[in-house]
Amino acid sequence: MSSYSSQSRTPYPSEQPFAATPSRKSPAMSFAGPGHEGKRAAQLSLAYGVLGMFLFWFVFGPMAISSANKAERMGESAAGGRLLGWVAIILGVLSILMVIGFFLMFAAGLSTAFENGIPV
Repeated sequence: MSSYSSQSRTPYPSEQPFAATPSRKSPAMSFAGPGHEGKRAAQLSLAYGVLGMFLFWFVFGPMAISSANKAERMGESAAGGRLLGWVAIILGVLSILMVIGFFLMFAAGLSTAFENGIPV
């Protein structure tokens, strides 16, 4: 037996009883209490809904609805994010229909002008 085993020594930091145990979570997630994931999903759905109103409605609208559904499954209310997601999708589809309608009206006006001999 070695002489080191009988000597009293201070333990290394990893041997101390209050040393942090290794975990796979990030340090920020270790302080989150229960229900944090639901609140985070509700906040994300609201953020995605607002982004969907102004940018890339076809991406952020469905993401808002999906995050709102996830928050609802975890017991958090996410009606605002779901509503903004649907509004973004509806306004996006209406804007596409309006652009198609304007092109059709322009084409119809051009064809009528050509038929009547009006210079364009």
